[in-house]
Amino acid sequence: MLNLKKIINHLDEDVFRVVENGLIKNKSENYLYLLQAYRKNLSTQDIIKALNLNPNSFYVLKSRLYDKIQNHISGGEHSSREELLKKLTNISEICLKEPRETATAFLHKLEQDLLMYDMHNELLVVYNALKKISVFSDKYYFYSQLYNKHVAFSLSLEKSEEILSTFNRVLGQYNFSRQPELLEKLLFLRKEIIDHSLLNQSRQITIIKNLIELQLCIFCTTTLNKEININDLLLQTEKIINELPNSTPQKVWTLAFQHLFFEYYFKTGNLRNASEYYDQINKSLNFLLLYCNISCTSQFLISKIAFLQQEERTAEFLLEERKSILYDKDDLHTKVLLGIYDAMIFYHSRNYKDAAGRLNRLLNENSFKDYFHIQIDIKLTLSYIYIKEKEFHLAEVTLRGIGRKIKLDKINNYPHVEALLKVFESDIKKPGIKPGNKQKDFFTLFMARNKDELLICKHLLYELERDYSHY
Repeated sequence: MLNLKKIINHLDEDVFRVVENGLIKNKSENYLYLLQAYRKNLSTQDIIKALNLNPNSFYVLKSRLYDKIQNHISGGEHSSREELLKKLTNISEICLKEPRETATAFLHKLEQDLLMYDMHNELLVVYNALKKISVFSDKYYFYSQLYNKHVAFSLSLEKSEEILSTFNRVLGQYNFSRQPELLEKLLFLRKEIIDHSLLNQSRQITIIKNLIELQLCIFCTTTLNKEININDLLLQTEKIINELPNSTPQKVWTLAFQHLFFEYYFKTGNLRNASEYYDQINKSLNFLLLYCNISCTSQFLISKIAFLQQEERTAEFLLEERKSILYDKDDLHTKVLLGIYDAMIFYHSRNYKDAAGRLNRLLNENSFKDYFHIQIDIKLTLSYIYIKEKEFHLAEVTLRGIGRKIKLDKINNYPHVEALLKVFESDIKKPGIKPGNKQKDFFTLFMARNKDELLICKHLLYELERDYSHY
């Protein structure tokens, strides 16, 4: 422990009196006697004898008095994040104008507070200062090691956040293409974050690792689904976030995890729990999509459509609400899903013309050369809306384009789409006629195969089931 006697002797008279009066007020007689005795330069032996303490008890007494004085030097026991940032600006002055013992006590208290708030970047300033004032001391190497350790941690945290951002961008690309090589890239990014987590164990990196694993399990189909208990991992991560100080940047990631709770419960058919999280998330829809670097929150737009349809709450689709939604205009994944979301709002308002117009705008304004999966998703939706609008020629042209693309490019992963094409073609040939057995058989085939990585038209499934199964 630092030389408590030197620190007490170096205290300004005003600070000394504040500490003294505080001990008198709290009737802390032993602390008060030790404080006054050191101020009078009494020897340790005389103090131990006067207080009738053994060496261990005396050490504990000194340690606790040191903590109390440390709080006064640093300006209080429970500093806010803002107060801590202000104290950081005083470091240079304290190190150059105060005795080394006082400066060290101030820096150690600041270190404790910064650790409590997970302010690791700011800790670099503290360790750098401790290193400088210990340049002639045997503590210099110790503080240098702490400084280097936190430089490595800061770089690792920054790299982990970069991995998370890359993961979310690739996840959006995979959602639009379902290409196996992109799934392999997602799994590789998971391996990278696990390596960072093992080298630099911290709550922040654990949260990032969990975000990546949860999204792999919820939005992709891999062997991880058998290895990871998604519900337990969600609850564990929620607990970690709840335990973070309010000022920690990751604290505001709660909304991203609420979104994953909703997606998981909706996917597994737990509509009661899904409804609870839906209400929480939908209140924040106006800024939810700005979390795109934290998790793939734009998926909520499609899940929301499917959820409201299943719950028969489609009257809640509001055009005015849509106008207030903020998003990154450079994020293609979000931009396209917003276009589908807009079209479905028009669709449920029975404004089929504007619904079709919005989908056509999506196809004309964006390149889907590498994203066949989302392209046929949009075109199948467009065909269905054309059929509702009784624009059968336009529906036929759109469907013919999908079928030709599948045959010419020899795409083998979409037999269920070919089945749905036949369902729609029957509607075009015999408009207004209830689905016959053959049409219903094709639709049954489509539904049986339309799952996991092949899932298509999630936002339309309830409508299709109502039209082709409920007879």
